[in-house]
Amino acid sequence: MKTIRLLPLLMIFLLPACKLDPPHVRYENVVISIDDRTVPEIASVNVPLNIYASATVYNSCWSNTSFVFKEDNDNDNEYFLYAIADYESFGQCPELVATTDTVITMTPETLGNYVITVWTSASTYERDTIVVGGEVPIE
Repeated sequence: MKTIRLLPLLMIFLLPACKLDPPHVRYENVVISIDDRTVPEIASVNVPLNIYASATVYNSCWSNTSFVFKEDNDNDNEYFLYAIADYESFGQCPELVATTDTVITMTPETLGNYVITVWTSASTYERDTIVVGGEVPIE
């Protein structure tokens, strides 16, 4: 009977002594916000144009930031632009601001509107349209 009474007292002293390690969390290729971008409004056929984008992470658990620019398989002249990064935490993520940027060069091959869908977060996007006209004469 005495041991049953001592059990709660023993737990009060032993439980705080247990060191619980923080959980290890790892995610790969997580879509992160594109903070800034520059997409030209007009362009010419067969003349390269540049699209600028940057993304920022705010702690040291984020790494391997990169950008993905790909054509929409279902629609001609439509493209997707988004940023991805890896996330790994062992319980704490010291504050660290790191910005990564890129310049994507593309050459429109036909006349018309080119739509660039830019993912500004994992669940929101904005669309930019590039109006592509005829070739610029070489001087």
